[in-house]
Amino acid sequence: MSRRGGGAVAELAPVPAADGRAILDVLARYAQVIDNGDFDELASVFTPDVVFGRAGVRGFDAIIAAIGSVTPYHPHHTTNSLLGLAPDGTVRAWSKYVIVRTDGTAGSGDYLDTLVRTPAGWRISRRDVHRGTRRDDDPGGASVRTWTFDDWRKVPGAEGVAPVE
Repeated sequence: MSRRGGGAVAELAPVPAADGRAILDVLARYAQVIDNGDFDELASVFTPDVVFGRAGVRGFDAIIAAIGSVTPYHPHHTTNSLLGLAPDGTVRAWSKYVIVRTDGTAGSGDYLDTLVRTPAGWRISRRDVHRGTRRDDDPGGASVRTWTFDDWRKVPGAEGVAPVE
């Protein structure tokens, strides 16, 4: 199937309720673990070989280094999560995030996650991050939200589907 922007996309199925609850818990747990620097809990959120963020860092040590390099650091609030079951058994999650900066202003963006079922439960194996639409005077610089439902439906690594950039 081809949609706006071209490329193949997966038909996502509804996620069973019990799996959806467990996945929403993982998505919420991310901000608790990262924002509190509780890095011993990264395995409760991510697979050990996770690909994370715009830079595509891999693994727990790289996540800790990437988060540690952000100054000032702002807490995250994850919301408006959409879940879809991909044909390969992974789940695609598209969530909004909001940050509240130390000066009281806010910023927002999107997470596109691929989650896999592990013996310990659902975990994020890939998290792509987009800063969303921000004005020229935004402290982090201007950006434009470009992700669509087609991006959510893409399954990184699936035949004919490139990873989300």
